[in-house]
Amino acid sequence: MRQIAVVVAILAAGLVVTALTSDVAKVSEPGIRLVDKKPYLPEKAGAWQGGELQGLSKGEIEVLPKDTLGARRIYKDAASNEIYCAVILAGHEVTSIHRPELCLPAQGWIIEEEHTEIIPAEGAPGGRLPVMRMSSSHTMPQGGRVDCVFVYWFVGHDRITAQHWQRIMWTTMDRVFRNRNHRWAYFLIQASVKSAKTGEDLKRGQDQATKLISQFVQAAYPELLPR
Repeated sequence: MRQIAVVVAILAAGLVVTALTSDVAKVSEPGIRLVDKKPYLPEKAGAWQGGELQGLSKGEIEVLPKDTLGARRIYKDAASNEIYCAVILAGHEVTSIHRPELCLPAQGWIIEEEHTEIIPAEGAPGGRLPVMRMSSSHTMPQGGRVDCVFVYWFVGHDRITAQHWQRIMWTTMDRVFRNRNHRWAYFLIQASVKSAKTGEDLKRGQDQATKLISQFVQAAYPELLPR
């Protein structure tokens, strides 16, 4: 309990300092590739062919700060496997970026298990991209259950992390000591689990969905880096 209290106190202090230093002079360059000053998602990534490039949804436009930018595509491979990929890029306001653990439950998703993983990726620091994996389910209004695996990570100008607390800590430190507002982005990737059964079949389906995500990330990641 003492350790938890210390962590909570540190995060609370960081939030207070961040609020008090919100009007910083510099906004750092984004750590993702932009085309026409907008987040970029490639039309093709290895064996994955992208569908129509779309921006923020109507709901996101209504609730996010006006200088928030976003892009999303659905990708398919030759076996008709699908991957959903989205990127959100903050502007000056820190409230543009939030944890998917907040918005996904609001959309009806139940996050049943989550943990960090490493995806080997060319161009990532040390060739290792840390991501947060979430095994999730959704009960449909008409009945039935949908299972998915979500993966996300945060990207700053010279920062990559799968941990929300670490992003907050870096944001606070850079605001206080470098007079810099990180222009954070985060990537969210989703793959459906083909089996809605429980037990070993579900676990096998989740692992297969994670494998597809890893293959997509390995193909797409070099195209997502700044140029």
